[in-house]
Amino acid sequence: MIHKDTFHYLREGTKVTRLLAGAVPMEMTVESNVDGLVTMVGGWTFDAETGIEIDHELGWGPEYNCTGSFLTKQ
Repeated sequence: MIHKDTFHYLREGTKVTRLLAGAVPMEMTVESNVDGLVTMVGGWTFDAETGIEIDHELGWGPEYNCTGSFLTKQ
């Protein structure tokens, strides 16, 4: 069962909003949602459980306990 408190339900083509720095909304389109990773057209990757952006070069994601952007519920 998929919880709606997560982002596992997102499917290819779904429009979502990313909040950059918690304040700047950016509309994005889901490219894929596989193995707990939601990938957007353009290459951004988000954790399907929490919605936070994963960027290893910036040290963002669940494993770093830090992020600069996240997905919002629609």
